[in-house]
Amino acid sequence: MVTWAVLLLTATVASAAVPRTNRIVGGEPTTVETYPSIVQLDFLGTWTGAWSQSCAATIITPKTAVSAAHCTENVSTSSRRIRAGSSNRNSGGIIINLEYYRNHPEYRQQTRYDADICILVLAQSLSFTPAIQQAPINAQGSELPDGSAVIHAGWGTTSSGGSSSSILRDVTIYTINNSVCANRYRTGVTQNMICAGILDVGGKDACQGDSGGPLYYNKILVGVVSWGRGCADAYYPGVSTKVSSYSDWIRNNAV
Repeated sequence: MVTWAVLLLTATVASAAVPRTNRIVGGEPTTVETYPSIVQLDFLGTWTGAWSQSCAATIITPKTAVSAAHCTENVSTSSRRIRAGSSNRNSGGIIINLEYYRNHPEYRQQTRYDADICILVLAQSLSFTPAIQQAPINAQGSELPDGSAVIHAGWGTTSSGGSSSSILRDVTIYTINNSVCANRYRTGVTQNMICAGILDVGGKDACQGDSGGPLYYNKILVGVVSWGRGCADAYYPGVSTKVSSYSDWIRNNAV
Protein backbone atom coordinates (compact mmCIF):
# COMPACT_ATOMS: atom_id res chain seq x y z
CA MET A 1 0.00 0.00 0.00
CA VAL A 2 1.46 3.33 -1.03
CA THR A 3 1.44 6.17 1.42
CA TRP A 4 -0.84 9.19 1.28
CA ALA A 5 2.09 11.44 0.36
CA VAL A 6 2.74 9.39 -2.77
CA LEU A 7 -0.94 9.03 -3.67
CA LEU A 8 -1.41 12.78 -3.77
CA LEU A 9 2.03 13.65 -5.03
CA THR A 10 2.24 17.26 -6.07
CA ALA A 11 4.75 18.60 -8.54
CA THR A 12 5.72 22.22 -9.01
CA VAL A 13 5.61 23.06 -12.71
CA ALA A 14 7.97 25.76 -13.96
CA SER A 15 6.35 29.17 -13.97
CA ALA A 16 6.60 31.30 -16.86
CA ALA A 17 -18.67 27.83 -25.61
CA VAL A 18 -19.36 24.34 -25.66
CA PRO A 19 -18.83 21.69 -22.96
CA ARG A 20 -16.70 18.85 -24.21
CA THR A 21 -19.05 16.23 -22.94
CA ASN A 22 -18.44 13.66 -25.61
CA ARG A 23 -13.17 14.61 -28.04
CA ILE A 24 -9.58 13.70 -29.52
CA VAL A 25 -9.09 15.31 -32.92
CA GLY A 26 -5.91 14.86 -34.94
CA GLY A 27 -4.45 12.32 -32.53
CA GLU A 28 -3.26 8.73 -32.69
CA PRO A 29 -4.37 5.44 -31.11
CA THR A 30 -2.68 4.65 -27.82
CA THR A 31 -3.08 2.29 -24.87
CA VAL A 32 -4.26 2.69 -21.31
CA GLU A 33 -0.87 1.38 -20.16
CA THR A 34 0.61 4.60 -21.58
CA TYR A 35 -1.91 6.66 -19.56
CA PRO A 36 -2.91 4.33 -16.71
CA SER A 37 -4.48 7.13 -14.65
CA ILE A 38 -7.26 7.79 -17.20
CA VAL A 39 -10.66 6.15 -16.69
CA GLN A 40 -13.93 6.24 -18.58
CA LEU A 41 -16.83 7.98 -16.85
CA ASP A 42 -20.02 6.17 -17.85
CA PHE A 43 -23.52 7.66 -17.94
CA LEU A 44 -26.69 5.64 -17.37
CA GLY A 45 -29.15 6.51 -20.15
CA THR A 46 -32.40 7.95 -18.81
CA TRP A 47 -34.55 6.39 -21.52
CA THR A 48 -32.43 3.47 -22.69
CA GLY A 49 -31.35 2.19 -19.27
CA ALA A 50 -27.96 1.40 -20.86
CA TRP A 51 -24.52 2.50 -19.71
CA SER A 52 -22.12 4.28 -22.06
CA GLN A 53 -18.91 6.29 -21.79
CA SER A 54 -19.63 10.02 -22.12
CA CYS A 55 -16.85 11.69 -20.10
CA ALA A 56 -13.52 10.72 -18.57
CA ALA A 57 -11.67 11.17 -15.28
CA THR A 58 -8.19 10.81 -13.78
CA ILE A 59 -7.23 8.63 -10.81
CA ILE A 60 -5.40 10.50 -8.05
CA THR A 61 -5.74 7.97 -5.17
CA PRO A 62 -6.99 4.36 -5.07
CA LYS A 63 -10.45 5.68 -4.18
CA THR A 64 -10.58 9.12 -5.80
CA ALA A 65 -10.68 10.46 -9.35
CA VAL A 66 -10.93 14.00 -10.73
CA SER A 67 -13.35 14.96 -13.52
CA ALA A 68 -15.36 17.97 -14.76
CA ALA A 69 -18.29 19.31 -12.76
CA HIS A 70 -20.45 19.55 -15.88
CA CYS A 71 -20.17 15.74 -16.21
CA THR A 72 -21.94 15.23 -12.87
CA GLU A 73 -24.09 18.34 -12.61
CA ASN A 74 -27.58 17.73 -11.20
CA VAL A 75 -27.46 13.94 -11.48
CA SER A 76 -27.72 11.11 -8.98
CA THR A 77 -24.60 9.24 -7.92
CA SER A 78 -26.21 6.02 -9.15
CA SER A 79 -26.22 7.32 -12.74
CA ARG A 80 -22.42 7.56 -12.96
CA ARG A 81 -19.68 4.91 -12.71
CA ILE A 82 -16.10 4.48 -13.90
CA ARG A 83 -14.39 1.90 -16.10
CA ALA A 84 -10.67 1.59 -15.35
CA GLY A 85 -7.84 -0.31 -17.02
CA SER A 86 -9.21 -0.61 -20.55
CA SER A 87 -8.08 0.96 -23.83
CA ASN A 88 -11.44 0.06 -25.39
CA ARG A 89 -14.50 2.26 -25.06
CA ASN A 90 -17.40 0.54 -23.25
CA SER A 91 -15.63 -2.81 -22.81
CA GLY A 92 -12.91 -4.47 -20.75
CA GLY A 93 -11.21 -3.31 -17.59
CA ILE A 94 -13.07 -3.10 -14.28
CA ILE A 95 -16.24 -1.21 -13.41
CA ILE A 96 -16.67 0.59 -10.10
CA ASN A 97 -19.69 2.57 -8.92
CA LEU A 98 -19.44 5.93 -7.17
CA GLU A 99 -19.90 6.38 -3.43
CA TYR A 100 -20.48 10.09 -4.05
CA TYR A 101 -19.20 13.01 -6.07
CA ARG A 102 -18.45 16.58 -5.03
CA ASN A 103 -18.49 19.47 -7.47
CA HIS A 104 -16.40 22.51 -6.62
CA PRO A 105 -18.53 25.00 -4.61
CA GLU A 106 -17.54 27.88 -6.95
CA TYR A 107 -18.62 26.06 -10.12
CA ARG A 108 -20.50 28.47 -12.45
CA GLN A 109 -20.23 31.39 -10.01
CA GLN A 110 -17.76 33.57 -11.96
CA THR A 111 -18.50 32.32 -15.49
CA ARG A 112 -20.42 29.37 -16.93
CA TYR A 113 -17.46 26.97 -16.77
CA ASP A 114 -15.30 28.49 -14.06
CA ALA A 115 -14.34 25.91 -11.39
CA ASP A 116 -15.49 23.12 -13.73
CA ILE A 117 -13.97 20.37 -11.60
CA CYS A 118 -15.29 17.59 -9.38
CA ILE A 119 -14.09 14.84 -7.07
CA LEU A 120 -15.38 11.30 -7.69
CA VAL A 121 -15.17 9.08 -4.62
CA LEU A 122 -15.35 5.43 -5.60
CA ALA A 123 -17.45 2.80 -3.84
CA GLN A 124 -14.37 0.58 -3.55
CA SER A 125 -10.64 1.08 -3.83
CA LEU A 126 -8.79 0.36 -7.05
CA SER A 127 -5.96 -2.18 -7.09
CA PHE A 128 -3.08 -0.70 -9.02
CA THR A 129 -1.73 -2.58 -12.06
CA PRO A 130 0.27 -1.52 -15.15
CA ALA A 131 -3.07 -0.34 -16.61
CA ILE A 132 -4.41 1.35 -13.44
CA GLN A 133 -2.30 3.96 -11.64
CA GLN A 134 -2.66 7.35 -9.97
CA ALA A 135 -1.44 10.61 -11.50
CA PRO A 136 0.34 13.37 -9.57
CA ILE A 137 -1.29 16.81 -9.57
CA ASN A 138 0.66 20.03 -9.88
CA ALA A 139 1.12 22.31 -6.90
CA GLN A 140 -1.38 25.00 -5.91
CA GLY A 141 -0.66 28.21 -7.79
CA SER A 142 1.91 26.77 -10.18
CA GLU A 143 1.86 27.87 -13.82
CA LEU A 144 2.94 26.37 -17.12
CA PRO A 145 4.95 28.58 -19.48
CA ASP A 146 3.18 29.54 -22.70
CA GLY A 147 4.03 27.10 -25.48
CA SER A 148 4.46 24.09 -23.19
CA ALA A 149 3.78 20.73 -24.85
CA VAL A 150 0.78 19.07 -23.17
CA ILE A 151 -1.22 15.94 -23.96
CA HIS A 152 -4.92 15.14 -24.11
CA ALA A 153 -6.07 11.51 -23.99
CA GLY A 154 -9.60 10.18 -24.35
CA TRP A 155 -12.29 8.32 -26.27
CA GLY A 156 -14.08 11.39 -27.63
CA THR A 157 -15.15 12.17 -31.16
CA THR A 158 -12.44 12.45 -33.80
CA SER A 159 -14.15 15.46 -35.39
CA SER A 160 -16.64 18.02 -34.11
CA GLY A 161 -20.04 16.33 -34.11
CA GLY A 162 -18.50 13.07 -35.33
CA SER A 163 -18.38 9.58 -33.83
CA SER A 164 -16.64 8.60 -30.61
CA SER A 165 -13.42 6.61 -30.87
CA SER A 166 -13.68 2.91 -29.99
CA ILE A 167 -10.11 3.02 -28.64
CA LEU A 168 -8.12 5.42 -26.49
CA ARG A 169 -6.35 8.17 -28.45
CA ASP A 170 -3.91 10.92 -27.53
CA VAL A 171 -2.74 14.19 -29.04
CA THR A 172 0.04 16.67 -28.24
CA ILE A 173 -0.80 20.38 -28.31
CA TYR A 174 0.66 23.55 -26.75
CA THR A 175 -0.41 25.93 -24.02
CA ILE A 176 -1.58 29.36 -25.18
CA ASN A 177 -1.28 32.65 -23.34
CA ASN A 178 -4.37 33.15 -21.19
CA SER A 179 -4.88 36.79 -22.22
CA VAL A 180 -4.65 35.89 -25.92
CA CYS A 181 -7.18 33.12 -25.38
CA ALA A 182 -9.52 35.39 -23.38
CA ASN A 183 -9.39 38.08 -26.08
CA ARG A 184 -10.36 35.58 -28.75
CA TYR A 185 -13.30 34.20 -26.82
CA ARG A 186 -14.25 37.70 -25.55
CA THR A 187 -16.05 36.13 -22.58
CA GLY A 188 -15.87 33.01 -20.44
CA VAL A 189 -12.11 32.49 -20.04
CA THR A 190 -10.76 33.05 -16.51
CA GLN A 191 -7.38 32.70 -14.80
CA ASN A 192 -8.58 29.32 -13.53
CA MET A 193 -8.36 27.85 -17.04
CA ILE A 194 -5.65 26.57 -19.40
CA CYS A 195 -6.04 27.18 -23.12
CA ALA A 196 -4.21 24.83 -25.45
CA GLY A 197 -4.10 23.95 -29.14
CA ILE A 198 -2.12 24.95 -32.21
CA LEU A 199 -2.93 28.62 -32.55
CA ASP A 200 -3.96 29.82 -36.04
CA VAL A 201 -3.46 26.29 -37.38
CA GLY A 202 -5.86 24.07 -35.44
CA GLY A 203 -6.41 20.43 -36.35
CA LYS A 204 -5.57 18.99 -32.92
CA ASP A 205 -7.70 19.12 -29.79
CA ALA A 206 -9.91 17.31 -27.34
CA CYS A 207 -13.53 16.98 -28.54
CA GLN A 208 -17.02 15.86 -27.50
CA GLY A 209 -16.73 12.88 -25.11
CA ASP A 210 -13.33 13.89 -23.72
CA SER A 211 -14.83 16.17 -21.04
CA GLY A 212 -13.45 15.59 -17.57
CA GLY A 213 -10.42 13.83 -18.98
CA PRO A 214 -6.80 14.73 -18.36
CA LEU A 215 -4.50 17.36 -19.76
CA TYR A 216 -1.02 16.03 -18.93
CA TYR A 217 2.33 17.76 -18.71
CA ASN A 218 5.12 15.20 -18.24
CA LYS A 219 2.51 12.75 -16.85
CA ILE A 220 1.38 15.35 -14.27
CA LEU A 221 -2.34 16.21 -14.27
CA VAL A 222 -2.40 19.94 -15.02
CA GLY A 223 -5.84 20.31 -16.62
CA VAL A 224 -9.35 18.84 -16.85
CA VAL A 225 -11.05 19.00 -20.26
CA SER A 226 -13.85 21.56 -19.97
CA TRP A 227 -15.14 23.53 -22.98
CA GLY A 228 -14.45 25.30 -26.25
CA ARG A 229 -15.97 26.54 -29.49
CA GLY A 230 -16.08 23.56 -31.83
CA CYS A 231 -13.08 21.22 -31.80
CA ALA A 232 -9.55 21.83 -33.13
CA ASP A 233 -10.50 25.30 -34.35
CA ALA A 234 -7.61 27.43 -35.60
CA TYR A 235 -8.90 30.62 -33.95
CA TYR A 236 -10.43 29.25 -30.72
CA PRO A 237 -8.22 27.01 -28.53
CA GLY A 238 -9.63 24.26 -26.35
CA VAL A 239 -10.13 25.20 -22.70
CA SER A 240 -9.37 23.04 -19.66
CA THR A 241 -9.84 23.71 -15.96
CA LYS A 242 -6.47 24.62 -14.41
CA VAL A 243 -5.80 22.01 -11.73
CA SER A 244 -3.31 24.21 -9.88
CA SER A 245 -6.14 26.63 -9.05
CA TYR A 246 -7.79 23.81 -7.09
CA SER A 247 -4.96 21.55 -5.90
CA ASP A 248 -5.54 22.35 -2.21
CA TRP A 249 -9.29 21.70 -2.58
CA ILE A 250 -8.55 18.38 -4.32
CA ARG A 251 -6.17 17.28 -1.56
CA ASN A 252 -8.62 18.31 1.15
CA ASN A 253 -11.48 16.34 -0.41
CA ALA A 254 -9.71 13.26 -1.75
CA VAL A 255 -10.16 9.99 0.11
